[in-house]
Amino acid sequence: MSSMPLFFVHIPKTAGTSFRQGAERYFSPERIVYDYGEDSETTSALVTQTLYADQPDFWQFKRALFAESPAMLGGHVSIARFASLLGVGSTLTFLRDPLQRTASEYAHFVRHMNYKGSFREFYSRPAMHNRHRKLLRGVNIEAIGLVGLTERYSESLEMLNSHFGTRIPRRKDNRGKPRLQAEHKLDKEDVAELTRLNKRDIALYQQAAALFDTRYTMFKANQPWAHARLVEASVQRISGWAWWQGGRDQCLRDEPVEVELWVNGELIGTVRSVELLPKLCHMLPPRGGYVGFHLPVKLSPGDQVQCRVASTGQWFPPSPRRVIKPST
Repeated sequence: MSSMPLFFVHIPKTAGTSFRQGAERYFSPERIVYDYGEDSETTSALVTQTLYADQPDFWQFKRALFAESPAMLGGHVSIARFASLLGVGSTLTFLRDPLQRTASEYAHFVRHMNYKGSFREFYSRPAMHNRHRKLLRGVNIEAIGLVGLTERYSESLEMLNSHFGTRIPRRKDNRGKPRLQAEHKLDKEDVAELTRLNKRDIALYQQAAALFDTRYTMFKANQPWAHARLVEASVQRISGWAWWQGGRDQCLRDEPVEVELWVNGELIGTVRSVELLPKLCHMLPPRGGYVGFHLPVKLSPGDQVQCRVASTGQWFPPSPRRVIKPST
C-alpha cells in the first residue's frame, strides 16, 4: 500500500458507510481520521483542533496528520478540502444513480433525523440538487484515483483493492445482493422533477459509468489505466492531459503517456503528455504537472475527435467528441 493516506470523499447514501466499515476492519479505526463536520461525534480530535479553530491552518494539519501515519482520511467533505494536501491520485469516492441517491437520503432523514416534510419538499431544496457535482466541484472525475459505483460495488472494491494495494472487505451482510440497497420506487412526477433539478448530476453519473466500464475492462485485461481527458477539440487545436495511475503500476508513474489523436476514425498524429499544466498542479498530479499535450490542427465543425493511449488502446473520451462551430 502507498505511504500516502487515502482520501475518501464520502458522498451521502452511495455505499460510503459500507466502505467505511470495511476500511475500519482492514486498517483499524485508530488509523483513520474523519471529518464529518464540527458538530459530529465521528470527527477526529485532530480535525477539530486544527481545522475548526478560529483560523484553520491546513498546512499544520497536514504535518500533524502525517506525524500520526494514518491509512485514510475521509468524511462528508468536498474533494477540494483535502485533494491539494493528499493528491488527487490518492482520492476515491463512490457515485450512485442521482434519483435513487436522493430517495435514499430522504429515507435516511425521515428515519434518523425526524424529518417531517414530504419527499417533494425535501428534494426541492436547492441544497439537495446535484449533490455529486457540488462535492466534486473543481476536479474532473477522470483525474480522481478511483471513482466507484454503488450499483457495482463489488467490482468497484475489486479495482480499489488492486489499485491501492489494500484488502478492504465487502460487508458480509451485503454479500449475495445484486445491489447494496433495494431500489426505491418513484412516481413519474417525481422522476420528471428530479431529472429536471439534477441534470448536472445525471450527466456526471453517466460519464462516470462510461469511464467505469472502460476501466473495468482494462483492469480485467490486466492493462494499466491512464487518467486522461480530452480538454479541447476545436477547429484549430486538440489538447488534453494524461498520466498513468499509481498503485500496482507504480513503475509507470513517471513515464509520459503517448497519446494518439484520431479524427473521423483516422489517426492524424501522436504526441507525448509532457507539457506543464500549472492549473492542475494544486491536485498534485505525477510528473510535477508535466502531463499535458496539444496538437495544432485544421478541423471543421462536425468532425469527430477521440484520443487513444498508444500502448494500451484505451480510448478517451469513451465516445468521440464533435467539433463545434467557433463562437463569433
